Amino acid sequence: MDTSTLLLGLLFSFFATAIPTALWTRLVWWCDRYEREPLPLLTAAFLWGAIPAVILAVVAEGIFGVPFGGLGNELVSDVISSGGIAPVVEELAKGAALLLILLLWPGEFDDVLDGILYGALIGFGFGMTENVFYFLGALDQGGWGNWGIVVLMRSVLFGLNHAFFTAFTGAGLGYARMATGRFGRRTVPLIGLAAAIVAHAIHNLGASLTSAAPAAFLVSLFSDGSGVLLVAVMIGLALRQERGWIRAELQAAVGRLLTVQEYDRLLSTGGRARQLAEARRGGGWPAVRAASRWQNTMTELAFTLHRVRVQGQDGLLARRLGQLESRLAVARAAAGWGEVDVAEG
Repeated sequence: MDTSTLLLGLLFSFFATAIPTALWTRLVWWCDRYEREPLPLLTAAFLWGAIPAVILAVVAEGIFGVPFGGLGNELVSDVISSGGIAPVVEELAKGAALLLILLLWPGEFDDVLDGILYGALIGFGFGMTENVFYFLGALDQGGWGNWGIVVLMRSVLFGLNHAFFTAFTGAGLGYARMATGRFGRRTVPLIGLAAAIVAHAIHNLGASLTSAAPAAFLVSLFSDGSGVLLVAVMIGLALRQERGWIRAELQAAVGRLLTVQEYDRLLSTGGRARQLAEARRGGGWPAVRAASRWQNTMTELAFTLHRVRVQGQDGLLARRLGQLESRLAVARAAAGWGEVDVAEG
């Protein structure tokens, strides 16, 4: 490949993976309806997947793949490497970031939905970097026609792969965040990681065997479609659960921290949107930002109250409750809403 083709291929490959990744990322971010996670933390999760996780995976795959490199059968070596080694090391490398987020920022890792979101962002970052190398390899081996086919396969047809693999790990950790028993706190995260590895392995095996048996492609297609559907179902159930927590935990705060109308609006995305629209008409974009912070903080309060109810209160949770109520007062004043009228509440 000459230098001009390499540079052009690198540029096109970047955009061919970055644009679909941005669209997929936006879709997953939209699913986080009630409490938006901090943008810096989401960015860090994405960058971990794009850089450190890729480096760790490449090094580990190189080390563990050495014993199988001299088997003499290229297909067997590829199956062992892509179907056995790669899924384990890649999901562990991506899952490490999820564990770090949970340990270092536990207040921003509330439940299954948060785990899915962070896991998907890490997966999108990993997939974007990996795609650039695959696209350049396809260009070098088969020209622009081959490049176009690989772009269509990896960016569009299988564009959600790494995201839904690691979303399983995140869902397991998110479940553990609210669990009270030993099984939920210790075993479920391992089940989530195992599901990520198995789904990854099935996809890779199907892709590896396609050269020898074209029908194997359907294995990857069916497995990936089922995995994406399962994650979508988990997102729907998690959203329903979050709405239930908001309804149950904030009801007692009506008249003290919020009014009946504010409580009703917090229960739906439409109601929240109307509240933001009214804030904009009343105070412009500064009021919108303050109202949005109030909504997020009120949702965090509901999740924290739920954790207190199911896991018991400790000093850390007590301090967090106090901090959240202080933040609510600041956001309320910035939005120009004034004090809650007890009679109205």
